[in-house]
Amino acid sequence: MPDLAALADDVLAEILLRVPSPEDLARASASCASFHRVASSPRFLRRFRALHAPPPLGVFCCRSDGGAGFHPALPPHASAPAARALARSADFSFAFLPPPCDAWLVRDCRDGRFLLDRPLADSTAFTEVAVCDPLFRRYRILPPIPEDLTASVENPYVQRGGDGELQSRSCEIFLASHGDEIVSKEEPPYTVIWMACCRGKLVAFCFTSESQQWGALSPPEHYALGTRRVMGVRLGHRNHAHGCFYWMVALSRRWLVLDTRKMEFFIADISPVLSGRTMMFSNQITTLESRDGRTAVVVSDVFRTDKRCVLYFYSFKYFSDRWQLLNRIILPEEWGYRFRGIIGVDEECLFIKLDHAKESLRDQIEQNVEYFRLDVKTMQIGCFCRTNSLTVNEAYLYCGLAPSLSLPSVLSKPSRTDMGLASHSQD
Repeated sequence: MPDLAALADDVLAEILLRVPSPEDLARASASCASFHRVASSPRFLRRFRALHAPPPLGVFCCRSDGGAGFHPALPPHASAPAARALARSADFSFAFLPPPCDAWLVRDCRDGRFLLDRPLADSTAFTEVAVCDPLFRRYRILPPIPEDLTASVENPYVQRGGDGELQSRSCEIFLASHGDEIVSKEEPPYTVIWMACCRGKLVAFCFTSESQQWGALSPPEHYALGTRRVMGVRLGHRNHAHGCFYWMVALSRRWLVLDTRKMEFFIADISPVLSGRTMMFSNQITTLESRDGRTAVVVSDVFRTDKRCVLYFYSFKYFSDRWQLLNRIILPEEWGYRFRGIIGVDEECLFIKLDHAKESLRDQIEQNVEYFRLDVKTMQIGCFCRTNSLTVNEAYLYCGLAPSLSLPSVLSKPSRTDMGLASHSQD
């Protein structure tokens, strides 16, 4: 066996780039000092992340009482060791943000970053926004949206919470990433999208980490977006695939689509694939990315006379394509009345939320909410994680590398406790 110390670091890096998964890289990194030195270098990790999607490590849940928490993946899932290390090392209470920390509300999670906001004065639309990294306890406060842009927002409808509630918000705000630029950037760039539904119109702005400025977007003009009856409801569940975000337009069988590669909105008619199905909730339709560049669409048919839940899988490459029906999956019979939607996707796996089975409808005892992983190729089903609260309002699938192989996703504003981070060691 050749002396590994004699191998040039660039050759060793090329070898390690070819390990099949992040879990294998973590094991290889722990095997010797030479491997760890190369595998933990920022340049190598940026290249590795560009080739290997970070695996799911757990679910971050927001409760109706304002509380929140991270629930790590459970054994025998391959990510369980890294998930436990993340739970020990990261601060998912966000105590490193400017006080009071309980005023901040989690709005989105993507690429290891969290987007939070807190009210400003009496406005539930224009809030103070922070992008942060809970593992490295770093954050960046975004500049306020300029007045020449905010002037176009008139009486926006509530998107979250209710009137007068501390968690009430009249805007939809979320993160968009630029995965194709991750190798060449010390801090991977990101975009923050701000949206509001006003009477008869949709208003949208975007902030980019590179320009450090807010700009206006031009939502489409469409009759489905032009009535109070439609725009007076919440945007609802947001889907994402291949740089596009999707919302179901209320009371219609159409998508509102934002293509972040072009920063353009448009309306897509999806009525043919929804024909004959009752669509009462926006989370009945989910998108995921296929490795061949196609977008897969999962339609959940839950309002059936037989009380079963059936998933229909479609695929398209371009919006002008005729959607192809790929598969039809009948979920286990006992899931029919426990199914509460698909909370996230990872490559070709779905993560499904199930309420705990109750002995009767009057059973008010809080039990576990379980999240299951369904591999759409092998049809294998396994428990991913669970929480003991039924009051989960929103759940975000958290994906990332083991803490020992992670890089800061936000480089500015390190907190005073940053130097006191727990050791980033993997079990």
